[in-house]
Amino acid sequence: MDIEYYRNFIAIVEAGSISAAAKQIAIAQPALSNQLKVLQKRFGTQLLHVRRGGHSIELTDAGCILYNKAKYICSAENSALKEIVDCQAGFSGTLRISLSPSMSINFIKNFLSDFYREFPHINYELYEVPIDEQTKQLLEGKTEIGIANAPLKQSKRFETLFSRKERLVALFHKDSPYLKNDKPNILLDDLEDIPLCLSRGCSELFFSVCSDSHIFPQVMSINTTKLSAIAWAEKNTGVAIVPAPAVELFPANLVRKEIKDERLFLEMTLSIVKGRELSQVAQTFINYYMQNK
Repeated sequence: MDIEYYRNFIAIVEAGSISAAAKQIAIAQPALSNQLKVLQKRFGTQLLHVRRGGHSIELTDAGCILYNKAKYICSAENSALKEIVDCQAGFSGTLRISLSPSMSINFIKNFLSDFYREFPHINYELYEVPIDEQTKQLLEGKTEIGIANAPLKQSKRFETLFSRKERLVALFHKDSPYLKNDKPNILLDDLEDIPLCLSRGCSELFFSVCSDSHIFPQVMSINTTKLSAIAWAEKNTGVAIVPAPAVELFPANLVRKEIKDERLFLEMTLSIVKGRELSQVAQTFINYYMQNK
């Protein structure tokens, strides 16, 4: 099957009608309609319904399957083409990774920067996205490696190569009016009635543990990134609750305290799509990561 048929099918779906797609990709509408007929004949089923008036379409279940698979096929071809071009230009390839937003800074500092020094001809595409989007990117082939702080959706379709627990910690200003630096760690009870700033990646876990413990936190803000939560603490306007590995360093004006509760940890994972062959550059990084984790 000519891959352009798949590209044009994607265009029809995303444009919302055959006529709109024909204009966008500069193909005569009858020719585009014929391509759709060829696809439907090839797969032996109707892929979409044209609504009355012909100005909109509705995918069938089979059409949804083909749309998702076509996106993966086209993404794979684009990826292959780009890596070949990179090789011809003197690069070894492009490393494409999906990351949970709260993990990106440490991942760059602790792994990618040293990896770059060892393999200076590799370039990078990093997508800092939530778990749902990570799952989608990996399955569609947009990225090859997922670094997550929560379980990926459709977990049976992924292979986890490495996992590590990261505890939730409280960060507060050294002159904080809310907490004092007079004990090695703090209890969940200590966090009641003070303004808390959570990173979104740990908020669901934190609320669940608080609920089970009959503790009602005063949450001032929930932030997409860990850095945003920490910024509140740096300005002494609240206490940040974020996941952090033991080796992570924070600004000198902040105090770090572990929250003494064995339920308060996230599991950081490095995953790939099960059964899918990796590019050479992705395999090179994984080998490096497993040796230096």
